[in-house]
Amino acid sequence: MGTVYEAVDHGTGRSVAVKTLAAHLGDDHGLRKRFAAEIETLKSLRHPCIVQLLAFGEEDGQPYFAMELVRGRSLEQVLRSGRTFDWRETVGIAVDITRALKSAHDHGVVHRDLKPANLLFPEEPSADAAVKLADFGIARLFGSSCHTMAGTIVGTAEYMAPEQATGGPVDHRVDLYALGLVIYAMLTGCPPFHGGQATDIIRRQRTEAAPRVSTRVAGIPAELDALIDRLLAKEPAKRPASALAVGRMLASIAAEVGAMPPEPAVPASDPGITLGPTDAIDLAAPTEDGARVETAASDPNVIAVNPASDSVRADVQTMPMPTTPQAPSPGLPQRVTVSAAAAGSPHPRVNRFTTLEELHRTSREEADARARQEFVLRSIAAASILALVVGAAYVLLRPPTADELHTRVRAIADAANADLRDARPLIEQFLERHGDDSRAAAIRELDRTLDLDSLEKRARRRRGDDDEMSPLEREYRAAMAREDESPLACAAALEAVLTLHESDPQTATNLPATAPPESQPALWLALVQRQIDRLEPQADREREQDVARAATVLAEAATLAVEA
Repeated sequence: MGTVYEAVDHGTGRSVAVKTLAAHLGDDHGLRKRFAAEIETLKSLRHPCIVQLLAFGEEDGQPYFAMELVRGRSLEQVLRSGRTFDWRETVGIAVDITRALKSAHDHGVVHRDLKPANLLFPEEPSADAAVKLADFGIARLFGSSCHTMAGTIVGTAEYMAPEQATGGPVDHRVDLYALGLVIYAMLTGCPPFHGGQATDIIRRQRTEAAPRVSTRVAGIPAELDALIDRLLAKEPAKRPASALAVGRMLASIAAEVGAMPPEPAVPASDPGITLGPTDAIDLAAPTEDGARVETAASDPNVIAVNPASDSVRADVQTMPMPTTPQAPSPGLPQRVTVSAAAAGSPHPRVNRFTTLEELHRTSREEADARARQEFVLRSIAAASILALVVGAAYVLLRPPTADELHTRVRAIADAANADLRDARPLIEQFLERHGDDSRAAAIRELDRTLDLDSLEKRARRRRGDDDEMSPLEREYRAAMAREDESPLACAAALEAVLTLHESDPQTATNLPATAPPESQPALWLALVQRQIDRLEPQADREREQDVARAATVLAEAATLAVEA
């Protein structure tokens, strides 16, 4: 599907590996999507044990991306040279592979094509990466839709998990199965199922149990032998749960059985297989041990396999490795351009180039911009909420105006069924805050009415033999006791009380406004006057009745006198 070249970034002078979509496949929409998916996958993966994406773009309509150039050899090249690894070297390399897989799986990426050809040994390994995982061309995200047709198989037959060989759903455990096959090949020199037709290899992957490594290689620790057997379990549920778990098991084996070895000594060169700096590798070409299985029908290097059938297409072609690149590397473009030849066409080909550093910087800038925007929005929201709270507090705690208090007091006073006592707090607040208001006199009158009502009820409820009763209250009670007998007599008695005490100096004494109503003689006299005013109509009627009765009596007396 892709071709890899060594190139030089003229801006930095750095040598990089540039992977392009094969020219004859550039118009295949499915392959372009898969190529773009590989770029998207590599964008998220940044780990010492994974070949790093550096830049990506499009040149004359052909997509490409630049990767870290790993000078050295692949594990497949090492194994082809006849080299095998002892179990300590194998465990050390496998630990690095599990670290790479853990990083990919943590980002939701399943490699799906873990094999020796995709494991690279740098000529100058770093302290934290003796091997690097490459080629995420058929990787997929957990739960994402495939770029392959349903029911077809993608991967390399010799390193393919049983569930992958059936064309069914896969998860990260297919990579753990492939890891078991890689470890097996490192120890024995080849995978357990190899040689023959791809369909036969796939059938064996699905149905045959791999021979135990310990039956082929002596001196393998039992713990490592058991772990490889678990990794090669046909049922995914029987394999270890994660790459992290496998890495811990391998580290435990190294610690318990023997100390972790130094970095494996892999020959840096082999005259028969070393690639020159301008050689190209067809990444879709079949391996020496077996064919790579993919689904791109337009790719001449693809074998399409129907998992329900044991048949395989025989027209497999291998693209020869070119001895020189198809065109000299022009360096990496630094901007988006449109070629002059294509400028007049209805669909001009656009040249694009983006470095991962720029992408990350842009992402950081966008993240910072979003953070600033979120901060501004949160600040505005907080300020709005604060303003709302302050406004509500002001409305709730703000002293009511004179107009508001007067309106509320009059509404209670004018209501037919309202109790004026409900207006007492409002009246007191009005007189306290707005005593100089022009309406204060009317409000004071209402306050006085409430005091008189309270005093009248107190006098009605109080017992007559109360020793603490004032003389004025006692006389008021005595006068009111005659109301039922004669309103006229009651009114006359009240007028006598009023006449008697109006001239009393003690009555004219001004008491504090806070004094209780019963201790204010002036208030008692006001109550007396109010009762007189209330009884006056009844007294007038009684007086008229008395006059009428007297007239009747006189008329009867006159009649009797005449008759006598």
